[in-house]
Amino acid sequence: MKITNKKAEELWQDKLAGNISENEEKALKEFLLSNPEKAKDLKDLEQTWDLFEEIERPEPSDAMDARFEGMMAAYSEKQKEVRPNVLDWIVAQMTKSWQVGLASLVMGLFIGWWMLPSQDQKQDIVQLSSEIQSMKEMMMLTLIEQPKAQERIRAVNMAAEMPKAAEKVINALISTLNHDDNINVRLASLESLVRYVDEPDVRHALVDALKMQESPLMLVAIADVLVAIQEKSSVDAMEQLKENTEDEFVKEKLVESIKTLKNT
Repeated sequence: MKITNKKAEELWQDKLAGNISENEEKALKEFLLSNPEKAKDLKDLEQTWDLFEEIERPEPSDAMDARFEGMMAAYSEKQKEVRPNVLDWIVAQMTKSWQVGLASLVMGLFIGWWMLPSQDQKQDIVQLSSEIQSMKEMMMLTLIEQPKAQERIRAVNMAAEMPKAAEKVINALISTLNHDDNINVRLASLESLVRYVDEPDVRHALVDALKMQESPLMLVAIADVLVAIQEKSSVDAMEQLKENTEDEFVKEKLVESIKTLKNT
């Protein structure tokens, strides 16, 4: 049996579901032994996939509302942010340890801000918050173009931590979801986009993403998210995908998802 990266993902999925034959499991094992990088990706993917298994199927709308209050809580809290004085230095450091650098910068600038005359504080903190948000966005957009998957995952995680993402950040996440060559980065992008599903453009993009994905794992993950957010406009896209896919696992998930969306 000839194993490609895509076939390995499908067999790995079958293995997790307990639907893999002895010969297929042996072929997959041999492939992964000779491709340790892919083996690591699939192991990481298994851990990421567990996050999506925790997304419950909706019952009544009230239950969905309650669940999404918790889902959206991660980005509803706004952090106090302050103005950077040395933006160029931050850009140079961001691919090294942006968390430590940013924390140190914020601490120093907050101390400096505290010493300003009290009548200037409110005006300055608004300006500082706006500029630090812009800096975070710039860092995210730079990291997401890095060749290492780890750096791109860091970028999408930064986007998930933003109280409110700019249009260019949302577009970068959508592009990454549809075009990144690493499935773990694509799944991380999907997870980040879930935090912004109150934006109509994000919901539309998730529906469109069904047409852009080839990986069965990605298709099932996106379908699960669309069910979780009760995006009924996705039913037509799911119906079309169900008719075109040859993957039985994907087909079963789509049938289940369509039924759930129609009944809620």
